[in-house]
Amino acid sequence: MKSDMVPFRMAGNLYFVGCKKASSHLLDTGEGLILIDTGYEENAETIVNSMSELGFDIRDVKYIIHSHGHYDHTFATAKLVKLSGAKTFLNHRDIHYLEGRFTPDFDIKDGDIIKLGKTEILCLETPGHTEGTISFFFNIEENGKIYRAGMFGGAGTNQLKKDFLKSQGLNTLPRGQFFKSIERLRNEHVDIFIGNHSWQNDTQGNYEKSLVSEINPFIDETRWGAFLNKLEKDLWTVIENESKTHFINYAHRGASEYLPENTFLAFYTGVYMGANGIETDVHVTKDGVAVLFHDDTLDRVTGESGIVSEKTYEELAEMFVSKNEFQDKIVRFEDFLDKFSFRDLTFAIELKQKGTAKQVADILRKYDIKDKVVITSFDFESVCDMREYAPEFNAGFLAKEVTDELLLEMKKRNISEICPKATLVNEENVRKWHYEGFNVRAWGVSNEDLMKTVYEAGADGMTVNFPDKLAEYIKINRDMEEEK
Repeated sequence: MKSDMVPFRMAGNLYFVGCKKASSHLLDTGEGLILIDTGYEENAETIVNSMSELGFDIRDVKYIIHSHGHYDHTFATAKLVKLSGAKTFLNHRDIHYLEGRFTPDFDIKDGDIIKLGKTEILCLETPGHTEGTISFFFNIEENGKIYRAGMFGGAGTNQLKKDFLKSQGLNTLPRGQFFKSIERLRNEHVDIFIGNHSWQNDTQGNYEKSLVSEINPFIDETRWGAFLNKLEKDLWTVIENESKTHFINYAHRGASEYLPENTFLAFYTGVYMGANGIETDVHVTKDGVAVLFHDDTLDRVTGESGIVSEKTYEELAEMFVSKNEFQDKIVRFEDFLDKFSFRDLTFAIELKQKGTAKQVADILRKYDIKDKVVITSFDFESVCDMREYAPEFNAGFLAKEVTDELLLEMKKRNISEICPKATLVNEENVRKWHYEGFNVRAWGVSNEDLMKTVYEAGADGMTVNFPDKLAEYIKINRDMEEEK
């Protein structure tokens, strides 16, 4: 297959042998060739032909190194290995993207230097685009001068949109990794910016300029910083847009401002009022039945005495939850899921008792809703238990205060949603939490002023007892945006 781009020498011993959609670069080390990224499966023939046009033989490729595991950077590798016998390099965290097409010979680790002949390539872990993204840096000699070449191994921000992350079984924490990777790469001096897609460094445009200019257009130390700035801006645009387009209006225990909390009456009404999410609480009865109930004790909403966990479900089923002259029955968790799991809603499930994470996860696993659930608690240990037992579910921590130490521990445990008390929410804090990669959902939104503050601060969602008022406020804001 002929490439849609002419293969050419970029600078020194560095050559472009890829195509517009998937860049591949070749380094002539003097003791063999190094190929950086291979692209789509059909790119194998393109690379072989491009190398031939430049006077190189595929059999001289000794190493094939990969910036990350996505198919548009790796799927041609297996064919090229058969032709060349080359050894392959990839960070182990990205092996699952290969779909078994080949097994890398070497795991690239942070700080590794890949050496061949006169070339040394510094490898830095810069996750975000994928879990195991690696960026490459090496020296190039051009006209008697030494220049530093650099590639950001995974620079696409579309892959950090919520829908894409969800499709890959990932939460939002890679966004924080991406920001930190940009921050790290600002410390690297780069004279020759190499794109792992041709549009990143305008490969075609600079090639055309090189044909009519005595100055190599690829040598420009300003482009690296400008590219990193653009990536950071692009990701902030994604986050700020999605805080509105993907905002979750959680009916807190249903429409609990008006109706008996955690009952079908409250849940159905909340959805009718415009909520696109439901928040509810899970207790486990004496005989092991998961029920939706907030308090440890029964008296506040039922008028009965006793502790929920010390009652059987049969005993609870005889009771009524009351509010504003309305009454309804206590709901089994599974009955709730039977009636609501198929709906286009997001569910915030709060664990109210220690030691119940496994049972709640087992019930949720009966329903195909892992992409629509976040499991939370005020008890950090319970959230950690859930992450350990059922890592497929997103988890959040309900925080009365938010410290740097808490955020660090949450990231270590892969807990991706910070749920601060609403009075802690402001634009500065939300931006800080977003920079760390967290989804932000506020609780304790006790009045409309707090509701407006949380929404305007850029949070991703909130739990409210009055979902109708929030739905109306969101509608007004969206209508105003459309009129601009």
